Amino acid sequence: MRKISSRSFMIFIMTLAFFAGLAYHTVNLIVHSSEWITHPMNENIPSSYGLEYAGKILDRNGVVLAQSIDKKRVYNEDEETRKACVHVVGDSSVNISTAIQTVYRTRLTDNSFTGSFVFGLGLPGLFKPHDDIVTSGNDFTLTIDSRLQKTAVEALGSYKGAAFVYNYKTGEILCMVSTPVYDPQNIPEDIETNPDYDGAYLNRALLAAYPPGSTFKLITANAALNEIPDIEQSVYNCSGKDTVGDGEIVCFEPNGRVDMKEALAQSCNVYFAKLAAALGKEKMTYYAQKAGFNSHLEFDGIESADSVYKVAEATENELGWSGVGQYTVLETPVNMAVISAAIANGGTPVMPYLINSINGKSSNSVTLGNEIMNKTSADKIADMMSYTVNYSYGKDYVCPSLDVCAKTGTAEVSDDGLAHAWVTGFSRDEDCPLAFSIILEYGNYSYAVALPAANKILTRAAELYKTSSYYF
Repeated sequence: MRKISSRSFMIFIMTLAFFAGLAYHTVNLIVHSSEWITHPMNENIPSSYGLEYAGKILDRNGVVLAQSIDKKRVYNEDEETRKACVHVVGDSSVNISTAIQTVYRTRLTDNSFTGSFVFGLGLPGLFKPHDDIVTSGNDFTLTIDSRLQKTAVEALGSYKGAAFVYNYKTGEILCMVSTPVYDPQNIPEDIETNPDYDGAYLNRALLAAYPPGSTFKLITANAALNEIPDIEQSVYNCSGKDTVGDGEIVCFEPNGRVDMKEALAQSCNVYFAKLAAALGKEKMTYYAQKAGFNSHLEFDGIESADSVYKVAEATENELGWSGVGQYTVLETPVNMAVISAAIANGGTPVMPYLINSINGKSSNSVTLGNEIMNKTSADKIADMMSYTVNYSYGKDYVCPSLDVCAKTGTAEVSDDGLAHAWVTGFSRDEDCPLAFSIILEYGNYSYAVALPAANKILTRAAELYKTSSYYF
């Protein structure tokens, strides 16, 4: 028998590796042809951001928010609509990282190569038959309503902030607004230097994490309902301040004798700080993490920032302050809305989504998240939030046409008293099941700023959807 030399064996192995690599790259080109065609390094792609042939982006009612005409990206003819939807749709750059035109840039354009992969894509551009590249757009229909988007921008006014509203039964995001806004059709020349546009590329609804203030009392209440027997019957006499650990916890004013329901309605800091201190770090962390803290949300390939609850190094007084949403606690508007959705749904949220369909084919369905609280606790907290609206804020002050349950939060962010204004909650109406969260940076007093914004947005939502069988 003839013996094979080591040199011949190496040649055989190298030849085999060559053809294996050739086969791999050929298959890779076939499978990922659209990505290769639209890749920025491809010299055959025009230099105008890769949206020349992109499909339409439409709102839930078929309003065209963006489309390509004569190889140019064109946005809705109404300037206010363009501005209101800019953080959802994006502009022609990739500056807004969470926008549809950033995350789905390659999928908005469908490029298929109809020629030979051996004598086409695999050869230098000089030899590629351009007629064999067929380009078409993929149309994305979103769940947002551009009319509600415009209302939310008006409601936030001159404040930087965010509004997030979604259907807690289906998961459809109806409104996701971040301010300041700008016109994607006519991007301001001073957007990088004008302080009025500070953070204009940031979708604050998803990527900004703020001290939640008293909205976090919903989490502390849930922990106490599960861990402290008969806590609902426990009464505390609030004089406006008290000692917890080595320091004081203060309230806006004395609240008198309060049980948990009244403490939530009056937003008694001392009551909830004492609860947090009694529960301890481990239990508070456990219930915070069940509510999405120390993690982030993801939908449609878009990720939010982390919400944060870390108290391992906290003193007893700092732990108390964490129980009222201060210390180092941080929350994203989207996660706050999901917590409210969970309360509305008996403890388990339906997760939000933004893309309704691609080329008319449904892209999403109802998806349950992890349980945030049990049904007994969720129902009790919902009743407390309803009581808060009706007997603390005033029913007529928060969209009287809907059965709204809500909690405000005034989150201090500086030693000189500056604070962000929060409100979160949901409507109990079967024909208009909305969960929401709204924040206005440096709004200071939630009652005076956040609640009117919520009222404006929810009133418009009720007008649009409450009796619409089409909508739900």
